[in-house]
Amino acid sequence: MVLISVRRLRKNALRRLRKKAFNHVRRALDFAAKIYPESPENAREAVRLAMKICQKKRIRLPPELRRRFCRKCATPFVGSSTFTVRVRGRGSPHVVVRCKFCGHVRRYAIKLGRKTETILK
Repeated sequence: MVLISVRRLRKNALRRLRKKAFNHVRRALDFAAKIYPESPENAREAVRLAMKICQKKRIRLPPELRRRFCRKCATPFVGSSTFTVRVRGRGSPHVVVRCKFCGHVRRYAIKLGRKTETILK
């Protein structure tokens, strides 16, 4: 019989719980993007729920999910109706994303030689 430490069991259980929560967050963000044209307020509520799950379970979202919504008002970025994108090159090249709902501005640095299409998937 192999003895497994309690710490290892807890770590595995925590890993499974975070993975399950991450899948729930991903589904909530997909749902928000899909439902936004019919019900913008419900879409914002789904994004707020996803952000709250990330805070409670201490999950760091990957950049492609983090950049899919406005951090200030929780509006999902769907098409060009909810945000504007500009590419600026003065100084260090960067992409400027502005939320059309609240006006919040985010800047994402671009490494030279990297494609700009990968910034906002």
